[in-house]
Amino acid sequence: MHNKQLLQAEEMLEQIFYYMNQLVEEKEFIPTILLLTDLGRTLVNSERASFWYWDRAKKQYWTLAALGSERIVVPEGSGIVGASIENKKTIVINNPYEDGRFNPQVDKSTGYTTKSILCLPVTNARGDVIGAYQAINKIGEDEESSFDAQDVKHLTLAAVFCGKTLESHILYEETQLDPLTHLKNRRGFHDYYGEIQKPDAAACTTSLVMCDIDFFKKVNDTYGHNAGDAVLVSVADRLRMATAGKGLAARWGGEEFIVLLNDFTEEKAVIFANTIRKEVEESVCDFEGNEIRITMSFGVKQVDRNQSLNENVEEVDARLYKAKMSGRNRVMAS
Repeated sequence: MHNKQLLQAEEMLEQIFYYMNQLVEEKEFIPTILLLTDLGRTLVNSERASFWYWDRAKKQYWTLAALGSERIVVPEGSGIVGASIENKKTIVINNPYEDGRFNPQVDKSTGYTTKSILCLPVTNARGDVIGAYQAINKIGEDEESSFDAQDVKHLTLAAVFCGKTLESHILYEETQLDPLTHLKNRRGFHDYYGEIQKPDAAACTTSLVMCDIDFFKKVNDTYGHNAGDAVLVSVADRLRMATAGKGLAARWGGEEFIVLLNDFTEEKAVIFANTIRKEVEESVCDFEGNEIRITMSFGVKQVDRNQSLNENVEEVDARLYKAKMSGRNRVMAS
């Protein structure tokens, strides 16, 4: 018995060292989370494992990693994951179909049979819950194998690493987001541009669109700064929707925005900019009973890969300036 325990301990250490070596080499967030999730599955010897993120803004939980299944999204407060997160409590269930917190509908729709569940909350450095780690179906020498206190200890190791990794990612993302519009800020745009324009990236035609709100100071002076913020958020939402699947919109500063369009020639980018320009001109921003109307000016330039980002931005900014000096509410590409 003693020799068997020593063998199990050695095997576990080998598994931990294997995953730690993999993690040292991995720099990207999602692959790191997948490795950590697989580490947890291995440590407790389960069929499936998943790492859940608590998206407070959308009031839902979704899987950053789900080994053995597709990405899952569930409403806040639901299921075993919800119970673990809300109560900040580790949950071990070896008879899930007899537990009222378990939702059997997923099993019915997939044909999978859940026999045992181990779920524990994942916290940040302040002790705030930011997600949960869940292992499904303990694998053992017999069909009735169950999770136990030893499995909780083992899974805690992976959960701690998951929590630290997720917290670092969240903090990094926050440094790249504009707090008002939730678009990428200038730093976030620089990083995105660097990835798209990497020498080893698939070469494709990209274009820049720089735009700002005409006479924005008048909005603040007439309706107040809160109204100005509402207008900025409205424009940001429009740009976000328009660029979905096409590139990235970012707040460059003040009332100025920049858009990078992937696989867009300059001519195609001009059409894109004019579409946004017309939509903005014809729309109304309602704020506290006031109907605020604005227009926007645009500069457009196809990215020259032989130039730096700053050089490309300087040229597209010059075209935006020309649009404003030519009467505003227009698009300039030369």
